[in-house]
Amino acid sequence: MYLQTSQYQIVSLIGQGSAHQVFKAKHNLTQQVFALKIEKCPQQGQIEGEIKILNVLNQIEGIPRLLEHGKTPDNRFLIMPQLNCSLRDLMKSQQLSLPCILSIGLSVIKTLEQVHRKKILHLDIKPDNIMIQSKVLKDQKEQILIPGFIQLIDFGLSQFVGNSKFLQNVFVGSLNFASRASHRGEQLGYKDDLESLFYVLVYLRNGKLPWSQKSSMKSKDLDILQIGQIKTSLFNTMTLSKKFPIEFSKLMSYIDELKYDEMPDYQSIKRLFINMLQTTSLSSMMDQFLTYSPNQSFNQQGNSDIVHIPVDKLNFNNNSIETQIQEDLTDVEAKVEHLSDLIGKYTTIQIKSILDIKY
Repeated sequence: MYLQTSQYQIVSLIGQGSAHQVFKAKHNLTQQVFALKIEKCPQQGQIEGEIKILNVLNQIEGIPRLLEHGKTPDNRFLIMPQLNCSLRDLMKSQQLSLPCILSIGLSVIKTLEQVHRKKILHLDIKPDNIMIQSKVLKDQKEQILIPGFIQLIDFGLSQFVGNSKFLQNVFVGSLNFASRASHRGEQLGYKDDLESLFYVLVYLRNGKLPWSQKSSMKSKDLDILQIGQIKTSLFNTMTLSKKFPIEFSKLMSYIDELKYDEMPDYQSIKRLFINMLQTTSLSSMMDQFLTYSPNQSFNQQGNSDIVHIPVDKLNFNNNSIETQIQEDLTDVEAKVEHLSDLIGKYTTIQIKSILDIKY
C-alpha cells in the first residue's frame, strides 16, 4: 500500500486505537523506517489537532518529533520516528523494579512539566501512550533517566487549558487511567494528567488496578460512573500506595488539593521522586549487605564463591541518580452524576506545595 505521494510504503500494522491506526512505513528513497499514524474517522479531526499540538511541542525532550504530515484522498496522516515499545508491551516481557518505575515516573514528570508550560493538557496518559526508544536493560534506571529515552505519545485528545467547551460535562481519556474529575464530568486541568500518571505507576508496580475488571460491558455510562466511584473511594488510601515508599502518598494528597487551573509545583515533585529513588537504591544496597553470609568474605578479586561489594556501592552519599538529573533541579465522552454526595471528600489542611505535606 502506498500513500498518495508515493513517498512511503506501508509495511505492517503496529497498533490502533478507536480513531486511528499506526503502521510501520518505509521511505521509498532512503529505505528508513518510520511510524505512520493515519486517522480512521476524518470527521473527528484528531490527527489535525494532534499535528497542531506537536508543532507547538517541537523540540521538547520526551515528545516524538513530527517529521512530516499530509493527506491521502480520504484521510490525514503524520510521520514520526519509530519507537521500540510501549510500557504495556514492556510489562509483558519483564517485571520492572521499583527504582525503574520511579525513574519512569520522574522522566514523564519532566516531560509533562514542559508540556504544561505550553498550556497543553495530554488527557490520555496510559501505559500504551508512554514509549521507550530502545530495549531497556534489566534494572537500568540510569538508562531510563537519559533525556528522551521515555517518550510521551498520542496527543489526539489533547487540548489547551481553558477549553471549557470541550473539557466539561464529558468523559475524556481511558477508563482505567482517567482522572476522577473526568469521571464526574468536571473541568479538567493540569492535575488530571498527574493523576493519570499516578495510576500508570500503580499499574506498573502491581500489574493491575483495583478497578481493572469492573467494566460491565453493558453501558459505557454505567462503567464511567462505577469506576469513578471506586477511584474516589480508594484514592487517598494505602491500597494504591502500599508498594511504594511512604513519600508516594504525598503525591496523592498533593494532587487532591490542586485546583484544575493551578500549575503543579514541579520542582518539589521532582525532588520527591529523587528522594524516593535514593531511598529505594539505599534499601536495595542494604538488602545485599544484610544477606551477606558469615561463610563468605569480601574480596576484590570477585571469585565466584565470594561476595564482592565495591567500596562505592557502600557509599551512602551515592550521587549516581542525581548526576542524571541535576540540571533539572536548577530550573527547578459522557455526562455523569457528581459523586460528592456518594463519597466523602478527603480533607487536609490547605496545601500550597507538596513540601507542605507532613508525616
